[in-house]
Amino acid sequence: SPEALGKLGVDVIYGAATFVDSKTLTVQPTCTSDSDTDSDSAFTVCANYGILIATGAKPKDPKGEIPGIDQVPYITYEQAFSEGLERSQTPTTITVIGGGPIGCELAQAYARLGSKVTVVASGLLTKEEPEVGEMLQRVFEEQDGIVVTNSRIQSVENKNGSESGHVVVCQNGERIEGDLLLVAVGRQPVVQNMGLEELGVSVNDAQGILTDQKLQTTVKGLYAAGDCTGDRQFTHYAGYQGAVGARNILLPLTDPGTMENVPATTFTDPEIASIGITEQQAKDEYGEKKVAVAFQKIQETDRGICEGITEGFIKIVYKKRGYKILGATIASPVAGELIGEIAVAMKTGLSFDMLATVMHTYPSHGFALQSMAAEVYYEKLVKSKGILNFMKRIGL
Repeated sequence: SPEALGKLGVDVIYGAATFVDSKTLTVQPTCTSDSDTDSDSAFTVCANYGILIATGAKPKDPKGEIPGIDQVPYITYEQAFSEGLERSQTPTTITVIGGGPIGCELAQAYARLGSKVTVVASGLLTKEEPEVGEMLQRVFEEQDGIVVTNSRIQSVENKNGSESGHVVVCQNGERIEGDLLLVAVGRQPVVQNMGLEELGVSVNDAQGILTDQKLQTTVKGLYAAGDCTGDRQFTHYAGYQGAVGARNILLPLTDPGTMENVPATTFTDPEIASIGITEQQAKDEYGEKKVAVAFQKIQETDRGICEGITEGFIKIVYKKRGYKILGATIASPVAGELIGEIAVAMKTGLSFDMLATVMHTYPSHGFALQSMAAEVYYEKLVKSKGILNFMKRIGL
């Protein structure tokens, strides 16, 4: 927060910034109760070492993509817990457009607050392993009463001339009426109205600020970090890049600011966490015969049995030769915690089979990872039986 930054000695200025050059900004102050700026006049800020852009991302504008959306009131995640819940009780019926992480998290949240929710999407979390969408739809329908259309939106219109209600028309012909419309069709980098184009800063295919691995833009001395780069949009990744970007500006030498494998968690119940590539992506890249998969249902683990868990799994994708971990997906009450262990293994080059030699407490959720790795470890020993028997005979 601005207050926390202030305590650390950081000067916080409220206002809109426009680039003059790579080290100079013109700031038009914004009056706030917390602002120390007495004047409304624009002023100049100069950087001695460089500037780090961290303007983030905003909800993608659905106008132009969804016919009729400009005629119907709707909210995005920015208003989900303000305008969406400003009344004395939750809306009776809510239609969520989009089955990505934001759409799924908010759909389940509203359902558990008492609303009747319909998700309009071709599937849920479709960028994850296919088992994720199948499992999460079962949870939504059986535990939360959420309807998933499995069909994309075609258009939206007013509900019988009402100013508040809506009717969503799906591509399969289904018509869905609701009181509140929540649009969650993605986010877009905030890069406009700062003078970046005039400065010569290039953008990438994601319409974010183009940077190199060190987070420097196409203009020397100007860096960018986080969601505004169009890279994977996670708070933890943006925070990491912000720290690296500042370090690369202020200190000698540089650190890499982009990462190949970034863990992600969707905070539904159960949580969905993943890192690396999926099974299909691995087979496409390395060939089907060179890739193996370990799969464990959470409800069949000792911890899962103790807690009465009915849905969840751990899926590890790895190379058959060398047992290098290529990716992992976890659906569990603590998936966001477990994925960190896989991230460490991938970062340090620890092979999947050797995860069996890392002691885990029993009966923790993490013990399942050690058990899965142990099966692969023992399979490796069986394959090496001939060599091991020979070594034993000669006294090794």
